[in-house]
Amino acid sequence: MTDTDEAERPLTPASLDYTHLPDQTMYKVSLDDASHFEQGGDDIRTYPVCFTNEFKLLYFEMDPGAVIDWHTHAPSFDEVCLCLDGAARYTLKREDGDEQVLRAEQREFVYLPGGARHKIETIGETTHQGLVAMPPDSVGRLELLEGDGPSQTADWPVALWVDRIRDEVVKKDENAVTE
Repeated sequence: MTDTDEAERPLTPASLDYTHLPDQTMYKVSLDDASHFEQGGDDIRTYPVCFTNEFKLLYFEMDPGAVIDWHTHAPSFDEVCLCLDGAARYTLKREDGDEQVLRAEQREFVYLPGGARHKIETIGETTHQGLVAMPPDSVGRLELLEGDGPSQTADWPVALWVDRIRDEVVKKDENAVTE
């Protein structure tokens, strides 16, 4: 197959029957207008950007010197953090007491396994900006086993929350979300 063959073939057939698909609406979230919550003081701001039945996406900012102190998630709660700007030190404490330390800089990802006791610290004089992808809530929101912060998703100012099973928008911040 050549590039030309691929370009001529549509990605979605024109005859696709949309009746079995959920609502096909895109949304845009403006962080400038979105609400956030603070973790451990006003030097850490977390913006719950988008939730679905499959994932959660959060944007966060940590001022120079800020620390998201030791906390632990449930074993099924893996997360992936992308450093957008600045730098951060991620520290994982293993069961034997040893620590693994990774420095994340712009365009680098850090994978944190579920159940890991960890902390995140800003490095340097620049605000650390990050994007976190994580699974949806586990049963009863047992995600935060140790640490501070609102552990109930219902307490989070989510900009856009789409229930793909029921095909409905559960929550939409009218100030931050547009179609």
